[in-house]
Amino acid sequence: MLTNRLVLTIDLHLTAPSLQLAHHRRLHDVARKLLDHLDQHHLPATFGLSRPGYGQLAHLISSQPQHETALLMHPSSDWQEWGGKSLVDEVRRLAGHSVRSVFAHGALQQGHSAALRSAGVLAIRGNNRTLPGATQEHGLAWFEPTIQAPSFLARLTEWLPHRFDFSKPAPAQVVRICGETIAKSGPWASDQALRAIDFAARFRDRGGLIDTLANCASHAETSVAKAA
Repeated sequence: MLTNRLVLTIDLHLTAPSLQLAHHRRLHDVARKLLDHLDQHHLPATFGLSRPGYGQLAHLISSQPQHETALLMHPSSDWQEWGGKSLVDEVRRLAGHSVRSVFAHGALQQGHSAALRSAGVLAIRGNNRTLPGATQEHGLAWFEPTIQAPSFLARLTEWLPHRFDFSKPAPAQVVRICGETIAKSGPWASDQALRAIDFAARFRDRGGLIDTLANCASHAETSVAKAA
């Protein structure tokens, strides 16, 4: 079956060099702007939050039930410091509801995947692998972004949604919007992110389905079970 699903994933995370208060404020402003634009189009999205420090953002996202809150983690360092269950429990506490998706900025070991699966996680979204799409990794549905926004290359040309390949069978096409890039860049970055959301709205209006990452994983799992 050809894909008719699109997932908007949004990373709300600051790397170590960007942890100043001003950057946090800008990230919050970005989150509100994206949430407002999603609300205008009545679209759901999956937001990735990392460990403590993002409580206000988690509350803001969880107050709109159409959205999903995912755990954003760097497996190599976060797992050693927190352990998988502690990471998931912390984001659940902040978000006020169950976390069923993880944004992994790095490779997951089999033990990591097993722990996340036992904690109720269904889906992993990677960061930037060679091949976009979705695969199964250690029992979890693993999605890679089909397109990323904002992109400096897109700034030099234009944001090209036709780069999505809807002709190939896939559980979903995945957009990754990087909040940190928007917070640290000029208006061009914010414009690209909003245009990505606009494209999702047009896709929905033409008969496509905009879904959260966990719902896509659950749908794919159900489809496989029925086929078996």
